[in-house]
Amino acid sequence: MRRFVALRFVALSSLALAGAVSCASAPAAKTPDGPHAEAPASGPSSSIVDTGAPRICVHDTKDLAPCSEDCDRGIAFACGVVAMRIERGDGVPKDLTRAVRLHERACELRDAASCVTAARMHASGAGVPPSRARQIELLGAACTLGDVLACAVPAKAFANGTGVARDERRAAELWQRACAGGIATACEELEGAGAPAPAP
Repeated sequence: MRRFVALRFVALSSLALAGAVSCASAPAAKTPDGPHAEAPASGPSSSIVDTGAPRICVHDTKDLAPCSEDCDRGIAFACGVVAMRIERGDGVPKDLTRAVRLHERACELRDAASCVTAARMHASGAGVPPSRARQIELLGAACTLGDVLACAVPAKAFANGTGVARDERRAAELWQRACAGGIATACEELEGAGAPAPAP
């Protein structure tokens, strides 16, 4: 009987020792620092912020804010986009007066197409009082910027003194630009006036 009790004691002692060794070898669980600490999220890092695509000015944009900002910075293309949209009332309230001013702004920034559009609006009185003189001035600017098709009207006006003071020198300059751009009738006008043709 005593031998049985002794053997049972040895067995229990061995089991207790094995349990102690197992607990000691297991890694200690990490606990969050502080009472309000949270476990790391399993999803993407919260420090990554999606800022979205950069806003740019394009012809068919629904948001005109980027174009307005670029226009304020002196970008002719952006002024033209805003002007056309406002002139047509495309997605924004129609405002011809503001449209013609923006076309003029783009013209000042050396956009020939905007010069022509602003000239058209001044000629028809769209958003501004009709002004033949302003039309001629804007078309002359477009011609100087390289739109040879815009040269004829101001050239004739300066040659004949129609709507503007007669200025044969200015007329010849505009005809020469048009002739150099391949407009045959401009070359004929220069020949008829006895003015020199542009150098080839």
